[in-house]
Amino acid sequence: MQTKALGSFKLSNDLLASPKRLKARLAEEGYLFFHRVLDIEEVHSVKRDLVDALQRQGVVKAGSSEPVWTGAGMDRIDDVALYSLSSYEQLSEGAAKGLAEKVFGEPAFMFKNPNIRYSLPDHPMFVTPAHQDFFFIRGTTTFCTIWIPLMDLDETMGGLVVAAGSHGRGLREHAEREEVYSYVFKGRRQKGVPLEGIDEPWLTSDYHPGDALLFHNLTLHWALPNRSDRIRLSIDTRAQPAKSPRTFQLERTILELRQYRKEVQRIATEVGASELVFEAALVEMMKRGAPAERKSVEAIIAELGQ
Repeated sequence: MQTKALGSFKLSNDLLASPKRLKARLAEEGYLFFHRVLDIEEVHSVKRDLVDALQRQGVVKAGSSEPVWTGAGMDRIDDVALYSLSSYEQLSEGAAKGLAEKVFGEPAFMFKNPNIRYSLPDHPMFVTPAHQDFFFIRGTTTFCTIWIPLMDLDETMGGLVVAAGSHGRGLREHAEREEVYSYVFKGRRQKGVPLEGIDEPWLTSDYHPGDALLFHNLTLHWALPNRSDRIRLSIDTRAQPAKSPRTFQLERTILELRQYRKEVQRIATEVGASELVFEAALVEMMKRGAPAERKSVEAIIAELGQ
């Protein structure tokens, strides 16, 4: 993917003592970027755990403290082992939650499903296309995403870019992308917004451990390709004011959501639903917190048919 020249983020560290000013900038720009605002030891702990796990799987070179790639493919990665770690959850519930509460000016609830991101070099089929998180996470309008790099990232390693102010135009149409797949939900084609339809300026930065990028749930963002010799490691987590309503999806871990999706898909396939109908039914079921049972799946598919 190509896009126009990238600009640089505004730093928001100077606003940390003022939730009012932080919220005003978030409302205007759609993002807040902070340099070395998180506990660096918490960040390093997650990185060490992921490097160790990926070394055991033969994806990171043995003896390296950095995620130097061995050339092994994405199919070598058992991410159940990664999601069984506790350090990434501690980072979400600790330093990331503290940052969210400074922005909200009140207690925060952290979603129970932080994503572990591991971008292999030269794997364009897994590069996340431009999208809005609200498209995939319905039922609450108050959440923000916090993206956390776990290592130094320069332009060769890529990183996240956001379209400043893009949240102001509401939810965009997302279309399925050919040959671009999710590695969080195996086999699912990625949906996104074509870059040529996005007029807002794209912004990014070199990233360092302790940095954090917080953005509105309607802010368009995507991941640049990794052209280095290392696996790019990051996590993203989501927060909303603790008083906001919570949906089924917010309260489940990635592994729980994956199993739920698998079961709904199995039932939808058995009753003859298309992939498109299955995806629509899955979103509706999660909004309602419906159990992954045949009766629920059939009822919602019937509603969609009407």
